[in-house]
Parts: sequence; structure tokens; C-alpha cells
Amino acid sequence: MKSRFWLIALPVMLLLTTASCGAGTSPTLAAGEPARALGGGGISYVSNGTITQGLVATGTATVSAEPEIVQVTFGVDLRGDDPAAVVNEAAQKINRAIAAARELGVADKDIQTTGYSVWVETVYNPQTGQPTGQVVYHASHFVTATLRDLSKTGNLLAAVIEAGANSISGVNFTVENPDALVKEARQKALENARAQAEQTAQVLGISLGKPVLVSEGGGYPVAPVMRAEGMGGGGVEAPSISPGAFSVTVSVQVVYEIR
Repeated sequence: MKSRFWLIALPVMLLLTTASCGAGTSPTLAAGEPARALGGGGISYVSNGTITQGLVATGTATVSAEPEIVQVTFGVDLRGDDPAAVVNEAAQKINRAIAAARELGVADKDIQTTGYSVWVETVYNPQTGQPTGQVVYHASHFVTATLRDLSKTGNLLAAVIEAGANSISGVNFTVENPDALVKEARQKALENARAQAEQTAQVLGISLGKPVLVSEGGGYPVAPVMRAEGMGGGGVEAPSISPGAFSVTVSVQVVYEIR
């Protein structure tokens, strides 16, 4: 009777193929022969040229922290018939927006140009699909400012728009040292995998050996929920911003020896 087998991908030189469980001693592999996956969360792997059975366990952990800084990406995106006029207008507006960010306490070292482009758009006749001979010039300039006082986030958004920016493409809340959260999440994920393996071993009546293979995924931040309100009429109203929580998630797969 055929069984279904679960294959996992591991970042090591290990090839897996679907096969049926067989009785008998563990055979020695010929050169280049792949290892065979076993059913029920098990796996066979190569140890000193011999197929050895192992138990696969997974663990996932998420660690959260209060955001410490916010990165706001803003800029100008203009178009017109005169390339020089478009470029000059873009420069004037982005410079005023950057000055407004500085006035709110953003340091020069925390202001970085993240995008600049000037390009030509050829206008086509929508009915014939042929060029009309008209061209439109585009100029865009985007900057990312890192603000360390989160209470001023709404004021920063309003200030750069009032100064001339016509686009805000990102508001990212983060922490100064995300690697510390990744390490904590990794440790908890490994502990989770170990607990899962021990529970499985207890139910199956087997003994676990040392971990022999580990695969990790994740370690990426989960963007906090941001709520923005405002941008009323008249001047530019500072929107209400809720930074939420900054989180990272790490997942691991661990193969343990079966004794």
C-alpha cells in the first residue's frame, strides 16, 4: 500500500525523493544516490554515507516591540512641456520640503535621497496608436527622512506637503536595532521546534538525538498598522498617526536524530 510523504526543503546538499517505507537495515548509499523521505514527519538523511532516520519539527515565533523611529519617504513628481522648467520646479519644491523636515528636528544625517529621475513620455494617438509628435517631460525626486520623535510624525507629513511635496510613498515605523528582535524570535522558534519534537517523540515512543539539520525562514519585520486622518481643507492639517507595534517573525525546521 502506497503512502504519502512530506518533503521539506533544507539549505544543505541534501536531495529528497518520494519513496515507500521499507523494513531492514539502513543501506549504504552509492555516490550521488539521493536520500529518501519517510512518512509521518520523518526523513532519511545521509550520515557518513549511511541513510539515517530523523524527525522533522517546525517552530515559529513572533516578537514585538514599540516602534522607536519612523522613516517617511516623500517627494515631488512633476510633468510639463519644458524640461528645464520641470527640473527646476522639482528642485525648488523638494528643497523646501527638506527644509521643513529639518525644522521639525530631522538631522541632516537622517535625510537621504532615495530616488531621482527625469524622463520623456511620447504621446500616442489613442485611436491610431501612432505618435502625435508631442512629448511630456517628467521629473521626480524622493527623499527618506528618519524622525526619532514619533509624536511629530503627523506634523512632518503636513509640513513637507505644505512646503511643496506632492507625494508620500512610505511611512515605516521601526526600531533602532531590529537584529535583537530577530535573535529573540529565532531562539523562541527553536525552543518551539524542540518542544514539538519532544511531544511527537513521546507519543510515538521514540528517543530524540541531536539536531542534525536546521532551516530558517523569516526574520523580516511585520509592518505596523498605521492610521492616518486629516488633510483637511484650507492649509494642510496634520494627520493623526497610530504607529502600532513593530514585529518580526522567524520560522525554523529542525531534523533530529531518532535513536
